[in-house]
Formats: sequence, C-alpha cells, structure tokens
Amino acid sequence: MKYTRLVALATVGATLGFLPPHAAPHAELFAPNVISTRDYERDGTFSPDGKTFYFTKRTIWPYFSAICVSHLQGGRWSEPEVAPFSGQYPDATPSISPDGSRIYFASRRPINGAPSQFYNLWVAERNARSDGWSEPHRLPDAINGKEGSIAPVETRDGSLYFVSGEAGHVVVAKKAGDGWSAPTIAGDSNATGTVELSAFVDPAQRFMIVTVIGRDDALHSAEGVYPRADLYARTRVGDGWSPLRHLDAPINSGADELSPFVSPDGRYLYFTSERGVFTEHGEPFDYAKLEGALHATGNGLGDIYRVDFQLTGIAR
Repeated sequence: MKYTRLVALATVGATLGFLPPHAAPHAELFAPNVISTRDYERDGTFSPDGKTFYFTKRTIWPYFSAICVSHLQGGRWSEPEVAPFSGQYPDATPSISPDGSRIYFASRRPINGAPSQFYNLWVAERNARSDGWSEPHRLPDAINGKEGSIAPVETRDGSLYFVSGEAGHVVVAKKAGDGWSAPTIAGDSNATGTVELSAFVDPAQRFMIVTVIGRDDALHSAEGVYPRADLYARTRVGDGWSPLRHLDAPINSGADELSPFVSPDGRYLYFTSERGVFTEHGEPFDYAKLEGALHATGNGLGDIYRVDFQLTGIAR
C-alpha cells in the first residue's frame, strides 16, 4: 500500500472524523473527542449504510459497560447516546447483522430474574415502523452454554460466530430452521496458555480477524508485566481455516489490541487499542503535560482506531 494512496483516503476520511496520517502508514484515531475520548471505548459495529455506529464504553472497575450509539450527520459523528436497550446492566460487543435487521450483544443482565455470573448473548430485532429495536431476548442455552458467551457475529448465511466461555475460542453455530446447530470450534485449537477473546468474521466467511492473548509472537513493550492481546488473521481453506497469522504494525503494538471489525464497504479495519503516550516514551513529562496526557485520548485506556484494510495482507 503506497503512502500516496493512504493520504488520498485520509483526505476523504478527515471529514468523517479521522486524524490524517503523517509520514507513514499508521493507525488513525476514530472520531477523536467524540467517540474516542479520554474514557475507555471498545468494540464497534456499523449499520449497513455506515451512518450509524454502536460501540461500548466501560469502566476500569467494577467493569460496568454500556452500549452507545452515534450517527453520521453532516459529515460528522454526533454526540453519542446510550442505546435504548442498554445502560442498566453490563453490556458489550454489539454486532449488527449484515442486513441490518438484528443487533446482537453480550450482557450480564438477569436471566429469568436471577443475576448472571457470565456474559450471555442477546439479540434485538429492528422495528421497521419505528426504526428502533425490539425488547432484547436471550439466545438459547445451547448457544450460551454453562459459562456464557461473548462477541457474536452473524454472517450472510445466518451462521453465528462467537467466543464460547467454556472453550475460550471462536466457535460457529450453523443456521438450522429457526435456530442454530450445536456450536463447533472454528479454526485451529488453542495453544497452551492462549485464549481467544473476540473475532470479526467476514460476512462471506472468507476470513476472520481474532483477538488472542497469551501467544509468544505477540508484541510487548518494556512495561509488559502481563500478557497483551494482539490481533491475528485466519483465512478460509476449503471447509476449514488457515492457522493464525500475526498482523504487523501499525495494527498491533506493544499495548493491548482487541475488538476488531471491518467497515461495511470492506475498506477499513477498526479495532480497539490501549496504545498512547505512556507506551511510546518521548520527552519527560512536567506536571501540566502529565495532567493533559492523563485526561486525553492515548492515555492507556482503550480508543478506537482504523487502518486501511489492505494493511492486513488478507487477499480477497
């Protein structure tokens, strides 16, 4: 991917809330100070027309999170609001179906009136009359399992990919009538000590981009006192999947990278990263600069970034 091409794309993207590139391909911050802020933002999903964006805002502890929504208006993203189906219980990992008629998400809301220890998968349907969403309902026990599930993605044929809490791995449940078949592992099994946390699966199931923690080939910073999550790719091979391939910088860094998703037009890979000024040592901080950095994007809390999809090296 040539730099001139990136500049041309970023010139258009700047009007949609992106920071332009400087001297080389790098990750662009998405909608700075509107969607990506000094708080922790992660996850993401677009409506099929690319004009509505759902994402998660979360605390550090006790890990409360809410799904929020922003709209593209006049070339800019609107001030986010909490989605109408969220805000009371911990919710995360929203994902809109390819046709825009359903939104899936993970939640720890009560089940039959009882508190939920694990995240379970829920879905709401689009109300064509009001352009809103129905009351969410929980997916079947066969999908959620005994230890819950997270990070759902529906593909065009109705298959449902997600991360099983029991397997710690991406699984797939094929569409079967009004429900799904029993979930099966999608891709190679986990290496010892590794866990898959989330994945984006191409609507045509040609590739998936996976968040994995615990692999030896993950990037690390000098401050890496515990394993960091990185992004990896699998591509379709016959009826199966290729082994995981680590994605190069500027996608991965020494910080956590997670929650990948691709824009509906396939041009950009979006993801959450904890990179920032505290993982990229430069000039020493005085108090004013330290305060400024702590209360801005890039402060080590999650922000949402994008790169040109071609930087993934995935052929389509």
